[in-house]
Amino acid sequence: MPISDYAFKLPPRGMRILRFPLIRLVLAVIFFITFLGSGVFITSVIRGLMLKGGYPILDDFIQMIVLSLMAIVGYWIYCGLVEGRTPTELSRKHLVVQTGAGLLMGFAFITLIIGMIAVGKGYYISGWNAPYLVLPALIMSIQAGIVEEIFTRGILFRIVEEFLGTWLSVLLSALVFGFMHIWNPNATIFSSLSIALTAGVILALLYVITRKLWVPIGLHIGWNLTLGGIYGAPVSGTEAVGLLKGSLQGPEWLTGGDFGPEASILTLAVFLLFGVVLVRKIIRDASWMSPLWRENHDKN
Repeated sequence: MPISDYAFKLPPRGMRILRFPLIRLVLAVIFFITFLGSGVFITSVIRGLMLKGGYPILDDFIQMIVLSLMAIVGYWIYCGLVEGRTPTELSRKHLVVQTGAGLLMGFAFITLIIGMIAVGKGYYISGWNAPYLVLPALIMSIQAGIVEEIFTRGILFRIVEEFLGTWLSVLLSALVFGFMHIWNPNATIFSSLSIALTAGVILALLYVITRKLWVPIGLHIGWNLTLGGIYGAPVSGTEAVGLLKGSLQGPEWLTGGDFGPEASILTLAVFLLFGVVLVRKIIRDASWMSPLWRENHDKN
C-alpha cells in the first residue's frame, strides 16, 4: 500500500491551507529536522554502546548510513502524509543511470578545473597516498550529497518553486546553499557566493531538467569526492586526504586559497558557462514554472 494512502485528510479549506507551498515548506523542514535529529541520536547510541570511539572510520560510516537513510525516509513520509504522493523524484527506476551520470559530471568538471589551475602553476602533485586513506572523503561525500540535496533541492527548491517560480527559486535556494557553508573553515563571503553561483545554481538547474534528485546527488558526491578524495584539495574549506598528494600554491583568485578551488575564479567561470547551457535547455524545453501569483493571474 503506497504511503499516499495514509495522507492527512482535512475539509476542503483545511486541505488548501495544508497544501499551500509555504505551509508545506515549514512542515517539510520540521519533518527533515526531526528525522535527521533522530538519526544523530541513533548514531550516538550505536557509538556509545557498540563502538565506544575506537573505530573512527566505522563511526563515520555508520553515521553516513543512518543519516542518509533517515533523510530519505523522513522525506518519503512527509511527501506521503502531507503532499499525498509517492516522491517520484526519488524513483528507483532512475537511481543507477542518473546517479552515475551525476558522478561522471562531478569527476569531469573538477578534473577540468584542477587541470586549469595546474596549467596556471597553482596545483602540484608530490606523490600518492594509500587508497584506504580516501575512505573518509568517500563517506562524507556520500552523506553530504544525499542529505544536503534532499534538503536544498528536494525540499527548499522544489516547494518554493511552486510559489516563486523556477528562476527566483533557483536564486534563493542557491544563496541558502552557498551560505550554509559560511561557517566552514576558511570561509568568506566570496567563497559562499561562489558556491551559490556554481554548485547552488547548477544543482538546481539539473533538478529542473530531470525533475529527479539523482543527478544532483551524483554530481554533489562526485564533486566532493573528486576534489578531496582524488586530488587532495580542500573541500569547502575542509582539508582532505586524497589519492594524490596535491598542494595548491599561488594567488587566491587562481587556487581559491585556503578554502580550496571552489572559491577559484576558474570554477566560477566554468560553471557560469555551464549554467548558461542549462538555462537555454530549460527555456527551449519550457520546463520552468511561473510564480503562483502569475499562474493565478493568467487563469483569471
